[in-house]
Amino acid sequence: MKDKLSAKNYIGYTICDSANNLAFCVMGTYLATYCTDILGITGAVVTAIFWIARIWDAINDPMMGTIVQRKKPGKGGKYRPFILWSGFPLAVSAVLVYSRLTDNLTFNTIYVAATYILYGMIYTVMSVPYGSLAMVMTDKDNERSNLSVCRAIGGGFGNIPQLLFPILVMTGGGDGQQMDGKRLFYAMCVVAVAMMLIYILSYRWTEEKPELLQISSEEVHITSTLKDILKDRAFVTMSLIGGLVIAIQLYINSANVYLFKDFYQKSGFGTIYLVISYLPMAIMIPFANKMIRKWGKKAICVAGFSLSAAASLVAWLGHFQNIWIYIVLAFFVNLGIGFVVLEVWAMCGDIVDHQEWVTGKREEATNYAVFTFMRKMGQALAAIVPLLIGAIGYDKNAIGAQSQKVLDGIYTVSTFVPFLMILAMLGLILLYPLSKKKTEQMQQELQAMREAKLAADGE
Repeated sequence: MKDKLSAKNYIGYTICDSANNLAFCVMGTYLATYCTDILGITGAVVTAIFWIARIWDAINDPMMGTIVQRKKPGKGGKYRPFILWSGFPLAVSAVLVYSRLTDNLTFNTIYVAATYILYGMIYTVMSVPYGSLAMVMTDKDNERSNLSVCRAIGGGFGNIPQLLFPILVMTGGGDGQQMDGKRLFYAMCVVAVAMMLIYILSYRWTEEKPELLQISSEEVHITSTLKDILKDRAFVTMSLIGGLVIAIQLYINSANVYLFKDFYQKSGFGTIYLVISYLPMAIMIPFANKMIRKWGKKAICVAGFSLSAAASLVAWLGHFQNIWIYIVLAFFVNLGIGFVVLEVWAMCGDIVDHQEWVTGKREEATNYAVFTFMRKMGQALAAIVPLLIGAIGYDKNAIGAQSQKVLDGIYTVSTFVPFLMILAMLGLILLYPLSKKKTEQMQQELQAMREAKLAADGE
């Protein structure tokens, strides 16, 4: 394939994930606090709601992947139309989640559960085609890597609410300790409008390559596909890492709301933390492809996870009262996991390619749906924050005046669990079979396989 991706293609793909993340980051960071502090729902019930949503995803994600894979390309392509079809409903559903209609606890519990599950379903309708789109925009490894970096950048810009919400929706300004439900609702209305405008631009600026669509299978047997995936060590280990990466990001963001407003009593530091968490990735962006060419993705991930594990261990054992020490250690935690955050979608492309390599079938949508399902399981793991916070005795009515036992518990919850997640990712990446040499061999053989298939189809 000779045509290179244009700057407009890269921008169009980038901004779509910005729109996705505008609402997604609010769900991951503020929904637990909104449910406990504004609606009065217990932490155990909040965690149950999150887990029920993820159980439904076990059905919803593979089903959506099958539907998308079987769809025939139309005038707008195979995957691009979903950006508009699902983008507008996704924006509306995000507002509905934070629309408090009554003071009745039972109604609010059922309502937030229903709207959150609806949001998750529509998000799947968006995310599966969007992720699959990258795999039919290009088959070049460097361009795939660039698209993954673009997606990470787009997701980073989509975290703007995390920069502003500590000031806008926490009463009392930057050091406010209490969430304001009305401010949060109006802020989400603004977010929804921004999402809709961005989706229109993304649809216009992305494109699919017809020759890559030709090698994509439209015949899907989900049972057979799942069996193939479960036998594939590359797919299983990277899917688990993908789930843990989003788990640790969402977990830390959610736990930090309590850590900053209760343990440190400085809610405004949520903005500083977010800047610090993305700074390592910003530093790596210009060097990512050079690092991949020299060492390969697996070797970089091993080194990165080792650094993150060490920094996370120090943070947990140190129990630091000085917030700046915590922030500095957070920089090194995020420096270590930053590469995989940047390259996770390129590595997803690698394991989809690996499935094609070992089975001879190209099923990017169903494969991607399984990968995103594991990401949803990561979200479920992150959802234990309100359960753990409730278990240590957190009192929503004692804002700024929690007992010392609860404060110490909040610190432990915020540091020990992330340390365990990083250790798990380090173990998994050591088992991941796609070394630099193996990946290069796979790409060379795949290229020959695809050329032979296209030639046979043209006869």
